[in-house]
Amino acid sequence: MAKVKCPRCFEVNPDGQTTCLKCGTALPRIRIEVQAPPQPAGELDEIQFQRGQVLANRYTVLDLIGRGGMGCIYKVHDNILGEEVALKTLLPRFVQDKLLVERFFNEARIARRLAHPNIVRVHDIGNAGKIVYISMEYLRGQSLRDVLEKLPAGKRLPMHHTLRVIDELCTALEYAHRYTVHRDIKPENVMIARDGSVKLMDFGISKLMANTRLTGASMVMGTPFYMSPEQLRNSRDVDARSDLYSVGVMLYEILTGNMPTGVPRPASEMTADMPPALDTIVARCVDPDPSKRYQNASELRTALRPIRELVDSGSQIADKTVRKPQHKEWPWRRLSGLGLTAVLMLSIAFVLYLLEARRHRLVNAQAPQYSTATTDGAQAPLDALVAYVAQIKKRAAVEARNSEARSTLCQDADEWWQLAQDELQRGGGRAEKLMRQTLQCYLAVLLQPQVPDLVYVPPGRVVLGETMAQVDAFFIDEAEVTLGTFAAFCQSVAGGWREEYAEIDPGLADYPVTGIAFYDAQACAASLGKHLPTEAQWARAAYGDANPPAAFPWGDEWIPGAGNLEYGEPAPVRSFEMDRTPAGCWDMAGNVAEWTRTPAAAAGADAESLAPGFGVEMVICGGHFASGSVPLDRSASLVYEYHGANHVGFRCVLELPDHPAAAEALLTRLRTTPRE
Repeated sequence: MAKVKCPRCFEVNPDGQTTCLKCGTALPRIRIEVQAPPQPAGELDEIQFQRGQVLANRYTVLDLIGRGGMGCIYKVHDNILGEEVALKTLLPRFVQDKLLVERFFNEARIARRLAHPNIVRVHDIGNAGKIVYISMEYLRGQSLRDVLEKLPAGKRLPMHHTLRVIDELCTALEYAHRYTVHRDIKPENVMIARDGSVKLMDFGISKLMANTRLTGASMVMGTPFYMSPEQLRNSRDVDARSDLYSVGVMLYEILTGNMPTGVPRPASEMTADMPPALDTIVARCVDPDPSKRYQNASELRTALRPIRELVDSGSQIADKTVRKPQHKEWPWRRLSGLGLTAVLMLSIAFVLYLLEARRHRLVNAQAPQYSTATTDGAQAPLDALVAYVAQIKKRAAVEARNSEARSTLCQDADEWWQLAQDELQRGGGRAEKLMRQTLQCYLAVLLQPQVPDLVYVPPGRVVLGETMAQVDAFFIDEAEVTLGTFAAFCQSVAGGWREEYAEIDPGLADYPVTGIAFYDAQACAASLGKHLPTEAQWARAAYGDANPPAAFPWGDEWIPGAGNLEYGEPAPVRSFEMDRTPAGCWDMAGNVAEWTRTPAAAAGADAESLAPGFGVEMVICGGHFASGSVPLDRSASLVYEYHGANHVGFRCVLELPDHPAAAEALLTRLRTTPRE
C-alpha cells in the first residue's frame, strides 16, 4: 500500500488519508510508491519458474526475487560463469511485440557496455523459446527504497550517508551519460550493497516506456513523481539533465520524506540539522527549465562536495529545524546575530582551508621515494605513487593539447584519476590498484605518438570461456607481424636466426609470417621490446572493449568476403576492412591464427601460472585462411616447439608498467620524456 509522510510530525499515513492521523496536518496529495498496473490473469503464472529449473540450458533458478510491470527477476546460478546472477525476463505479451523485443535488446546492449564500480554489471542478453532475458550482477544488499521504508517514523538517513549515496550516484551518471540516459532514476533502482557501496541499475531499459505501441496502462510503469517535465511530454528527446532532475527529487525525498510537488518548502525548514546550502542545490536540480539545472553530473558533484567535506569533518553547518517568523529585534540582538554569523563563516572558511591544504599536500607534494623503486616490479609506497601520478597527469595534459587522439586518451585517464581519488577519500582497499591503472592510462597519452602501429586497449574485463578476467592497460600491434619484420629480426641476430626467413621476396614483405614455433615468435617480440599477448589480452583487443559481439568484429554471423577464408593462403595484413575490431586491430577473425603466451593448461586464468616450455601446449587464438569461420572467443592450442603450422603467426603487445620507476624507464627507452 502507498504511504504518505506528514510534513510536520513525519507520521506515516495510509494511502487515501487527507489529514495526518497524529497531528491533523493536511497531507500532500502524492503517492511515494506507485503500484504496478494490474496484470491480465495467468500471464505472470506463465513465467513462474520453479526452483531447480534450468533456463536457456544455462541458468538454474534459485529464487524469485522481484516482479514488476514488464516481467520478473530471478536469482539464478549461471552454469557457465559459475556464479549467482540476477535474471530479468519479459512477460509473454511483451515478447510477442517484435519491435519491443528489438528495443529491449538494443537498450540491453547499451547497458552491457557500462562497466563501472557504481553500476550493476550486465553480463548477457538472449532468448530461449518464449523467454527473453537479461542476466546481470547479483547484489547482496537492498534497494534505497527498502532502506528508506525501514526507517522509523520521523527518522531519516544520516546526512553523511545521504551525501555519499548521491555522490556515488553522480559518479555513476558521470560515466553512463557518455553512452545513454537512464530515464528512471528512483530509490527502487539504487542498490545499497552490504559493503555500503552504491549501485545504479536498469540502465537503458527504461527507454521502453517511450514506445508508443504500449498501452496507456503500461506507460505509467515509469515513475511520474521522478520524471522531469520534458520527459513527461516526450520521453524520446530527454538528455542527461532529465536524470539530474530525478536525482534532485530523490534527494529531497531522502531529506524530508516527501516529494517536491507544487511549490515545495525548503528542505532545511522541514528537517533538523540539514545544511541550508542544500536548498539551493535541490532547487536547481528540479528547476522546470533544463537550461537552469546543472548541465551534467560533474557540476552537481562539484556543488555537493564542499557540503560533504564539511559534514564528514563534523562541522556544525545547519540552521534550526524550522525557521521562526521574523519579528522586531532590538539592535543588540541584531549585532549578536551578525557576530555569530561572522564566527560561523570564519569557522567554515577555516575548515575549508584545512581540507584544501590536506588535499593539496596529498596530490601535489613532491615524492622522491619513487625514484628508489626498482624496475623489477618493486612497489612504490601509495603516497609516492599518488604524487607521481599527479606529476605525470600534468605532463599528459600538456602533451594532449594539440592532438585530438591524445586528448581523448587524456579524458579517459582523467576519469580513472577521479575514480582513484574518490576511493582514496573513502579509504577503500582498491585505491592503490585504481591509482596504478590510472598511471598506465596517463602513460598511454605520453606514448601514443611513439607507437603509431599499435593500438591502445584500456583496463577492463573480458570473458574467457566460463571465467571473467581483469586486464590492465596495454598497447597491441594493429596487425600481425609481417614477413618483412621477422626477416629483419633474423638478419639482426648474430650468427643468424632461421635461415629460411633471412632472405625473402620483397613482394611478400607485407604478408604475415607463418610456420614459426612459439619460441621464434617470443624471440622476435623480445627483440622489439615487446611480449606475446596473453590469451586475455588478445581477447580484450578482439572483443572485450566497447561491448562488440564475441563472434566476429562485425556481428554474430560470418559474412563471406569479410575475412580471409576464400583464398587458401594468407593475404597481406590490413586487407579486410570489416575484419577490424572496435579496439582497432586488423585480421583477428581471419587470415592467420596467432600465438599467445598462455599455456593451454592455464587457459582462462593467469598466463604465468604455468611456465611455457618444450612439450607444453600453448593457446592460439583467431581463425585462419583454412579454418572456416571460427568465432573470436574460441581458441585452440599448439605444442611449444611445433614448426609446421603454416597458418599460425603472431602479434605483439607493449605492456604498460604500473609503478613509477618502470614508467620512467619506459619513457626514457622510447625517448619520449616530456618537457617540464
